[in-house]
Amino acid sequence: MKKEYVSYGLIGIVAGLVLGFIVGNFASPSGGSAPQAAAENEQKAASVNSSNSGQALPPGHPAIDSGQTIPAPPLPSGATGAPDAATAPSTAPAGAPAELPSLDPLPAGSKEERAEQKYKNIQLLKGIPSDRLTKIMFAFKASLGVDCTYCHIKDQFEKDDKPQKQTARKMIQLVRDTNAKLGGTARVTCFTCHRGQTRPAQ
Repeated sequence: MKKEYVSYGLIGIVAGLVLGFIVGNFASPSGGSAPQAAAENEQKAASVNSSNSGQALPPGHPAIDSGQTIPAPPLPSGATGAPDAATAPSTAPAGAPAELPSLDPLPAGSKEERAEQKYKNIQLLKGIPSDRLTKIMFAFKASLGVDCTYCHIKDQFEKDDKPQKQTARKMIQLVRDTNAKLGGTARVTCFTCHRGQTRPAQ
């Protein structure tokens, strides 16, 4: 077989693909936007925030506009001098996104007091600064629209008697794992799913 025939064959295949692409895109009346519009409609139908999804929100859940996107707030950059959450209650309105401080532990060489040195029965939040623990708890409280006794026994915060406390530990691990998988491109917090309710919309 001659090289010329092989070359002509390859040129013919490429020309056919290009011509087919051009004809296929410009022959339709929508100019090729139909597949994109169909994909957008499918995405809207699958969204839990869409009123078209056929899924009811839990009782008391704030109304969600189908075209509204509420991004999770960014994590703080670790700035010092922030008011202590124990002495400064959150000024954000109810149902507003709660800013979740970093769940990452301190570096190994840090001399700063860690949560497990100041508080009892710290399991998943070992290694974080002790003054950050209260801020994290207040962020949980605001994101779920609850008070401290939802997970804790009053004045006996170290006890594990309530199943909600075990669930909270699983959720902390879920947030950590999800953010590790996202690799810094985006961050999730408790508010990403809960939006001021104890149970996220299904």
